[in-house]
Amino acid sequence: MASTRVRNGLAVVAIGVGLFATLGEASTSKTSTGNQAPNAGQTSAPSASASSGGGGAPPTTASSKATPIPIGTAKEVAKGWTVKVNSANLDADALLAAGNQFNKPKAGEKFVLINVTVTNAGDKPEAPYTSLKLSYLPPSGIAVDGLLSCVLSVSDEIDTTAQMQPGAVATGNLCFSVKIADIPNGLLLGEPQFTMDENKDQQFFALV
Repeated sequence: MASTRVRNGLAVVAIGVGLFATLGEASTSKTSTGNQAPNAGQTSAPSASASSGGGGAPPTTASSKATPIPIGTAKEVAKGWTVKVNSANLDADALLAAGNQFNKPKAGEKFVLINVTVTNAGDKPEAPYTSLKLSYLPPSGIAVDGLLSCVLSVSDEIDTTAQMQPGAVATGNLCFSVKIADIPNGLLLGEPQFTMDENKDQQFFALV
């Protein structure tokens, strides 16, 4: 009878050991799975964000004279600065003359107004002209500098010398006096004020 009690005691001990081992494996499996799930999520989240372009970030595809950036599409031109062409008036003589009777283009030229939106997407206050250069580019390939084209007041002119805080957005007109023969098929050329590779850094915006 004593031996029976011993055997029963050993059986209880064996069952207890087996049950403890089973519970330990289940706990280990659950903990391992729980640790892996957040890591997997953390790895996939940045990848998904990167592929979506940051939710409204400017496109990263390169532009060219043959495939310019369409009207209404924003593009980073210089570090921290994006530009978007909203519209273009390729014969703005009458509009500028109405604002100021002395607004007259040079002989053989016409005024071109390009409405743009400029955004300071950087992390410091800055004026656009310190980093950004915008020119009219005719098919001849000789860029026209707006600062030297229209020296009189322009309706809704964008002030590229005004300081813009990070996240600030400015919309207004750029004025160019362009030879009449150079107006068809012209583009807005955007580029950094300082660059080591103009071929790489130039961006071309469609006007029609």
